[in-house]
Amino acid sequence: MTTPIRFGGLASGIDTDTIIKQLMQAERAPVDKLEQKKQTTEWKRDAYREINRSLMTLRNSAVDLMFSRNFYAKTSSSSDESKISVTAGPSSGNSAVRIDSVTQLASSATTILDAVDRNGQKLTSTTKLSDMNGFVAGQKRVIQETAGTELMIPKDLDFPTVVLKDAAGNVLDSTDFAYDAATGKVTATNTTNYPGGVIPKDVSASFASGTGFEIQYKSSTTGTYQKIELGADATVQDLMSQLNGKETGLSAFFESSTGKISLSTKETGATSTIQFDTNFKSAFSMGKVVPTGQNAKFKVNGIEVERASNTTTIDNMTLTLKSTFASGAVTLSAATDTQKIFDNIKGFVDKYNETIDLMNKKTREERFRSFAPLTQAQRDELSEDEIKKWEEKAMSGMLRGDTILRGTMDTLRSKWSGATSASNDKEMKQLFQIGLSTGSDFTNGGKIELNEEKLKAAIEKDPEQVYKLFTDESTGLLPQIRDTAKDSRETITRIAGADGAGAPTYSMGREMTQMDTRIKRLNDLLIDKENAYYRRFAAMETAMNQANSQAASLQQFLGGGM
Repeated sequence: MTTPIRFGGLASGIDTDTIIKQLMQAERAPVDKLEQKKQTTEWKRDAYREINRSLMTLRNSAVDLMFSRNFYAKTSSSSDESKISVTAGPSSGNSAVRIDSVTQLASSATTILDAVDRNGQKLTSTTKLSDMNGFVAGQKRVIQETAGTELMIPKDLDFPTVVLKDAAGNVLDSTDFAYDAATGKVTATNTTNYPGGVIPKDVSASFASGTGFEIQYKSSTTGTYQKIELGADATVQDLMSQLNGKETGLSAFFESSTGKISLSTKETGATSTIQFDTNFKSAFSMGKVVPTGQNAKFKVNGIEVERASNTTTIDNMTLTLKSTFASGAVTLSAATDTQKIFDNIKGFVDKYNETIDLMNKKTREERFRSFAPLTQAQRDELSEDEIKKWEEKAMSGMLRGDTILRGTMDTLRSKWSGATSASNDKEMKQLFQIGLSTGSDFTNGGKIELNEEKLKAAIEKDPEQVYKLFTDESTGLLPQIRDTAKDSRETITRIAGADGAGAPTYSMGREMTQMDTRIKRLNDLLIDKENAYYRRFAAMETAMNQANSQAASLQQFLGGGM
């Protein structure tokens, strides 16, 4: 709303603006009190929300600490990292194993492909598959995965054009087989060559289809033959990209200076294999030998052991074999990481004490009732530094003696003394026995006193019992702290709302909305009141102006008759 420009006191000489301003100050008193009350409510809401944020951090800290890894942290060591490295897991015992020797490292199935194009030239990355012997465009095939009495191929094929080959790539006599065009079933009819009508494993049937290339491969990752389809203009580089696909289980490398391709399985061990269809084997002269990997072989505490990978688990320790050796045994050991577990617990205790400190401060903070929130008129008369100092006093003690906070502190304190374990060890049944207690000073709000020596001794003695004291869902400390923090946050949220919550969703917000409505109504009344004052003074000015005019006229009349 635009404030009108007024010129008062022209006739009377009275400073009407100052008089009306002083009158309105008295009229504004109810609005000022209401705005001060709203400001106090906002400060109290913000103080509650600060507590809620701290409780959320405490709850999250309790949840994070509940993971077993925090209580079963282990250290590990190897007497010779160049031969074997080791990592201890949470379930590792405080034990040691001896690796007497490593006679063989695990390896993947690997083969080197050496081929030339139709002109006898070494391959380049741009060599087209159509320029290589063995690759036939527009041909697809079905491979018999396991020996059986039938081989399924597409329906309605011209069977005499279907080429059948054995695992070695030799063409088979199609008259030894029958084809059912309605079902696509191929069966062996020559039981002399195929006793019992059994079609051997890896027999393939090739038939015309499309214009591109199809390659079938099988690795230890896929388990069955998979297809790679390439366009009619596909190159060696295109083939490499397909073979290196994440689903193939293969790693392919093309060495441009020699024109050779290295193929290996991503898995290691004696069961890792690489197999291709007969056309691929023919193009790259793979022969009949199926490349296979090998297992790692080593001796543990005198016992011969084989594993498919060089990274394996022994006695819950993960070890990685790096080199072979026949002598110079390597000792691997694991032990409880007492310092790590202690630090994890101390981190939670520190966060708990921070939350208690904050609540204790808020409930004991002095309330300066003579320092009410400043009105706008008061702010205009003070410097920024004076305003800051005043508001520090005015904001103090918003939650002094608050029953919600006091109740939360009492409940949290009781959880530390109430947490128990079903341990048979009478010296590890409660938290105070392992060095964690609320102490005797009740003025600190129940902060936890940590005895480092006792806690470390308990961790070294029995980390499992320490874990149960903290995490048992019924009697452990952390679930109770988690639930208490959650319940208190919900209570505070109903009153003060969450950060960014809309005013209608919490009680203090609804209260402040009502105050805003009343403030607006009172401000509207003040505007009307101020306008009324100006109208009265304007009327006075008009009357005085008329009186002055009459006096001037009379004086002129009287003076004119002399």
